[in-house]
Amino acid sequence: MRWHEHRYPVQIVRRVDVAALAAVDAKTLAEADEAGYLAGNGMFQDLSGCSWEEARTAVAGERDLITRLEAAGDLEAEAQAIEDERLAAFDDPDTLWNLDVGVIGAAIVLSALGAAPVASCNAGGFGGHHQASHPYVAFYLPVSLAAEVLALAEAARVGLAVDSDGLARLYADRDLGPPKFSELAVAGREGTR
Repeated sequence: MRWHEHRYPVQIVRRVDVAALAAVDAKTLAEADEAGYLAGNGMFQDLSGCSWEEARTAVAGERDLITRLEAAGDLEAEAQAIEDERLAAFDDPDTLWNLDVGVIGAAIVLSALGAAPVASCNAGGFGGHHQASHPYVAFYLPVSLAAEVLALAEAARVGLAVDSDGLARLYADRDLGPPKFSELAVAGREGTR
């Protein structure tokens, strides 16, 4: 089976209630990283504090992986090859932070902006079986960044909302929504350099 962009039955909303945003401190993130658990994610890794150079690397690397998957004659075989490569070098940042293709760039860009990613999933849009019903990245969003992240979400035509736990959630109704968000963010930073 060849890759094609999936559409997901989720309503796109772009609204951030800044009064509902939860905050997290560096100590909590460090302890959660050590324990491997935060906000319901039993595979948590602290990705906060990434640089814009790391964000550019993530976005470019993710684009390369998406290109590989788009060109593959057998999507599942190529997805498994990428997964095997990722697992073989778990702690190497060149393996793109052990994140799903389709949400890598968005998670690292959010970190470079100053947010703290907590959980993400590509919903299986790039092969394999995943739990989420649509692509998303959940993250702690500082109030001071809300307007900038909302503007990027609007430009990328992806959703942004705050859940009942105070986590911001960037999500999409299509596979290429989160990559579009991250590409726009990096392009915007490049334009201001």
